[in-house]
Amino acid sequence: MSDETALTIAGIGIMLAVPLTFMFANWIRKNVDYGEAQFPSDHKTSDPSDSES
Repeated sequence: MSDETALTIAGIGIMLAVPLTFMFANWIRKNVDYGEAQFPSDHKTSDPSDSES
């Protein structure tokens, strides 16, 4: 493999890496649950020390 062929392959890899990275990041942002579901919609946390009477 000549140097020019290696540089061409590297250039194509770099050109594809940038849009693929953003596509993957957008997929992660839309499809991965970051844990909002573990909190109720009123944003109150269940602290055991609050329920003591």
